[in-house]
Amino acid sequence: MPEDSRPLGHCASSGAVVIACYEAIARASRQMLAAARADDWAQVQRLEEQCRDLIVTLKQAARGSRLSVAEQRRRIELLRGILADDAEIRRRAEPWLQQLERLLTARRSGREPG
Repeated sequence: MPEDSRPLGHCASSGAVVIACYEAIARASRQMLAAARADDWAQVQRLEEQCRDLIVTLKQAARGSRLSVAEQRRRIELLRGILADDAEIRRRAEPWLQQLERLLTARRSGREPG
């Protein structure tokens, strides 16, 4: 089975499965960043929902699981990538959110944005 299509539901509690969950979240994070770079905010939202589901799976897989030193290093590496992706997504979203806020404020006050 290709790496990107491995099922993560019904995770057995093992370090390898926990890492597989983190890798799936990292893949979704990279896809979210690509969508943000393309200004496809609807896709960003869909992928964000997918990430939420993956995080639930991760929490289940992590219960009672102990990571080896190598797995802990990999986990940290993946988390750093996820956080970097998230930071760039937020930077890209901020101007769009500010524009939306201006539009909503203008409509509430009865004037056109400008």
